[in-house]
Amino acid sequence: MHTSTRIIHENEQRLEQHGAINPPIYHASLFAFPSMQAFLDFRAGRSERFLYTREGNPTIRALEEKIAMLEGADDCIATASGMGAITAAIMATVRAGDHALVVDSCYGPTREFLDDLMAGLGVETTYFHPEQRDLSSYFRDNTRLLYLESPGSLSFHILDLPALCRQARERGVATIVDNSWATPLYQQPHDLGADIVVHSGTKYIAGHSDLVLGLITANGERAERLREVAILLGATLGPAEAFLALRGLRTLPIRMEKHQKNGLAVAHWLEQHPKVRRVMHPGLPSFPGHQLARQQMSGWSSLFSFELLPPGTPEQRHRFMDGLKLFSIGVSWGGYESLIIPLLYENESKRARLSRIGLNDDCYRISIGLENPDDLIADLAQALERYETCNHCQEPPSPTQRDSLTQLE
Repeated sequence: MHTSTRIIHENEQRLEQHGAINPPIYHASLFAFPSMQAFLDFRAGRSERFLYTREGNPTIRALEEKIAMLEGADDCIATASGMGAITAAIMATVRAGDHALVVDSCYGPTREFLDDLMAGLGVETTYFHPEQRDLSSYFRDNTRLLYLESPGSLSFHILDLPALCRQARERGVATIVDNSWATPLYQQPHDLGADIVVHSGTKYIAGHSDLVLGLITANGERAERLREVAILLGATLGPAEAFLALRGLRTLPIRMEKHQKNGLAVAHWLEQHPKVRRVMHPGLPSFPGHQLARQQMSGWSSLFSFELLPPGTPEQRHRFMDGLKLFSIGVSWGGYESLIIPLLYENESKRARLSRIGLNDDCYRISIGLENPDDLIADLAQALERYETCNHCQEPPSPTQRDSLTQLE
């Protein structure tokens, strides 16, 4: 059965909900029991009921079952944010005295959590470059976690997930993969060897920029432990947000098709623009990790970065950004609307980190929404007219860029 059909029809409990097509929102903090014996049976694990919404709720459960199905996992834990999913997954995996191995291109707040809170709890973290394939020299006797994100935040590096997960598994190290960019439609990290998969469901899964959502999937006892930790952290998603996430999930396949088409159209156009130095989109044949991405993913989302030619002064950046009419300046992505942010260095620490993965002040991250791509391209074209570069910096497209344009045509 096709995924789009399974999303709509699998794990529906319509007869139990009086025939309601959509699962109702159970706005209840607790659930009562009809008898003392029913309460005792629940406590003893002899029956499946709901007790307290922090621990479970019918609306939330409906979402969790569908996400688990999509990721090919035994279970899913829905959390109140993407960071709720990330932090719960990490805290369920490591403890004081452990060592974590993390890709250097991970989501910024993930790094902040590891370097601040987890370091304070006695967990040491080592970061490795996203182009590093052999991690044998990084693993230690106390390494308990390998944290991956592919494609990576901002630079969109593609990791060899099967190879890296295999190296971790051989050493008894748990692997977490952030799959927010590709969604379960275009990449299934569990099939590639991951133990735990996390999502910022705020992005493509929700799809409407109206809720904050995190998701964790895993199998067996590991999933049980993840749920215990998420409950203890109070990271539970609310039932109203779960209802909205289910609404977004039903249109995910058709939205992702449009995101993919629009994103590639804009990326190809930017790649040919004389004021653009390079475009970092895994779906472009010119992207260094494109072939590996094709092996691991079945499609592309619409978040990517591009780099303008210098001089890239603050005045030039303001002129370009303020000239855009259809792109809002916003830090999220994956919704129906198009967004853009400059990758500015707030401090030397961030400058050094982003420089290590090949990013600089002339780089912008762009999220392509569901508008007509011709309108988006026209908007970028008129805004780029305001951006002035020095004459000797206006390089012609490379042979690789020209080849990619030919393939597009």
